[in-house]
Amino acid sequence: MGLLNGKIVLIGGGSSSMGEATAELFAKEGAKGIGIHYSSSYEKVEKIINNIKKDTEAIPLQADISKYIEVKGIIDKMIKKWKKIDIIINYAGAPASLETWNKKLSDISDKEFLDPFVTDFLGSVHFYQASVSHMKNNGGGKIIFTSSSPTINGDEEGFSFTVAKDAIRLMVKSFAPIALKEYGVYLHTIAPGTTDTESNRKNYTKKQWDDMVKQIPLKRAVKSEEIAKVASFLSSELSNGIVGQTIIVDGGEIRI
Repeated sequence: MGLLNGKIVLIGGGSSSMGEATAELFAKEGAKGIGIHYSSSYEKVEKIINNIKKDTEAIPLQADISKYIEVKGIIDKMIKKWKKIDIIINYAGAPASLETWNKKLSDISDKEFLDPFVTDFLGSVHFYQASVSHMKNNGGGKIIFTSSSPTINGDEEGFSFTVAKDAIRLMVKSFAPIALKEYGVYLHTIAPGTTDTESNRKNYTKKQWDDMVKQIPLKRAVKSEEIAKVASFLSSELSNGIVGQTIIVDGGEIRI
């Protein structure tokens, strides 16, 4: 359809399943250049770049997003190469072990609580801080962050991650009007529910996963490709009348 013709895109957490699906879709939608951020798994990024090189130009960008200077560094590399940046999609987040995911609040250490807050929330703040001035100079842009559907109703498991993701949702609600008025930048959040990715599955036993999926009205977990399609819509001109919203993509687990 060419929804993103000529756009320059940065995908935070680009080596994830959702990052890969987004890179492939955005390339097909006409993105001129895609920066694929990763923290350690270069081999996966190399594979993604090879898969989309027939449709677009893509480069690998390594950074610890909990450090502003490193996020600024990869934004600067994109500006140097393509002279602009139009869209940021950030899927990057702290990894979670099954043990940590299932811990009760009374047993969570300070480090276990802060790790996702520093990576997921503060990392998202860094993407915003490092890019909005560049986007303003180019006439505006779009930044889409990743929250989680449990931030709406709460969840007994994964507490520290839910808190970090909810902080992202609150940031978007708070700053979307200012970002649009002062910089011409749209802010949005995608809140996936149960999504069928390798990183999500490891947070559950097989029985927990199967029991959870049975309760979804869609009768299955959401696919990474479905998250990418929502990101594509929010990144395109089709969504220009929407400001500062959280779009829940969960197969009907939560209705508001």
